[in-house]
Amino acid sequence: MAGPSPALLFLLQSLLLIGGPFLLWRLGGGRHVAPMVVIQILFGVALGPSLLGRLAPDLWGVLFAPAALAPLSGLALMAVVFFAFLTGLHLDPAEFRGRGGAFAAVALSSMLVPTLLGGALGWWLAGAFPAMTGPRATPGLFAAGFGICVGVTALPVLGAILREMGLLGDRVGRLALGYAAVNDALLWLLITAVLAWTAGDGGAGGGAGGDGGKGWAVATVALLGFAYVGVTVLAVRPLLDRLLERVAPDGRMGDTAVVVTCAALLASAAVTELIGLHYILGAFIAGTAMPRRFAAAILDRLEHFSTLILLPFFFTLTGLKVTLTLDDPAQWAVFGLASLVTLAGKMAGTAWPARLTGESWPDALRLGTLMPCKGLMEVIVLTVLLEAGVLSGSCFSAMVLMAVTVTALTQPMTRLAGRWRPAKTEGVALGGSGR
Repeated sequence: MAGPSPALLFLLQSLLLIGGPFLLWRLGGGRHVAPMVVIQILFGVALGPSLLGRLAPDLWGVLFAPAALAPLSGLALMAVVFFAFLTGLHLDPAEFRGRGGAFAAVALSSMLVPTLLGGALGWWLAGAFPAMTGPRATPGLFAAGFGICVGVTALPVLGAILREMGLLGDRVGRLALGYAAVNDALLWLLITAVLAWTAGDGGAGGGAGGDGGKGWAVATVALLGFAYVGVTVLAVRPLLDRLLERVAPDGRMGDTAVVVTCAALLASAAVTELIGLHYILGAFIAGTAMPRRFAAAILDRLEHFSTLILLPFFFTLTGLKVTLTLDDPAQWAVFGLASLVTLAGKMAGTAWPARLTGESWPDALRLGTLMPCKGLMEVIVLTVLLEAGVLSGSCFSAMVLMAVTVTALTQPMTRLAGRWRPAKTEGVALGGSGR
């Protein structure tokens, strides 16, 4: 019996990938257990070789044979590009003005403490489990990439969790979003450095330039990246402001305004890919460059379609890359240690500085339990590092499982922290709150 036609196969895949996670989350009670992004990631993993490929190999071969994945790859790429753009659009620099030194100290600590702890763990893992490192990774490069993965907090996913918990209007919720925004900005700076490092190694691979050639290649990529950011701030942002003011004078995103926005997004992604950085970075920069007065209208036009329709395709291909080997102690060691270091680093790097700057222990603990939220941002970073040759496939699988686990724990940990009350009334605050 002949298999389904390419068109029918694509339609069946699309129906399964878009409708399946949403039905599980909405009708199957999943929304009472975990945010939708966790359900989507788990659904993608379940469709991969770890579950469906073992339970029904013939069906898996028909639905997800390599030849059938080409259309999904294009949609997955577009999903990530739009998601990175929307993440940049969520960042409003005005939110950080007037927050004071306390806000900056906690925001920086919440990213740097877990990143440094993760880097130390990554350095040890590179020696203890060499199979976890990617084909292009030195121990230092693997440690840097691994540390970034541990330090990530996903701003949009955290916003969704806060909305589901009714905390978006709460002061603690707004603080957590602000910290996550700083985390995301630092994330892309660190990713830029790691990708420049990787590109420099690749550019010098096999050449006669030695370490000097590698250093020059890294510096060149980094300089081009920072130059592009400068051009975007000084020239592209004012140009976009004038263009959107002309095509959308009333602030409503009509057809022309949507095309201008998407063209700017795709052009920015193409530029960063061309200069040796990842296209995701260019998409993120495009989001930050959009005039803030149009941000809400752009989100209204693009966000729901991107997250509900396009992103499931990215999750599917992610799931297809995940292969969980039950009898591989190295993979489970990476998963367990990374989960522990992420939870400990994020909570210690957030809760303790928040307490020192005047927050009560219950609020400081709630902030600490919110910041380990990973979600899609972590999966994107892992995919970037996998494609760059920094992580091996086995390490990628373990870290995807870690991201799902700590994200699923965000809600119950925060609820538990919110119920805790100290036995005695708190004394004088330990420092200026900066609020």
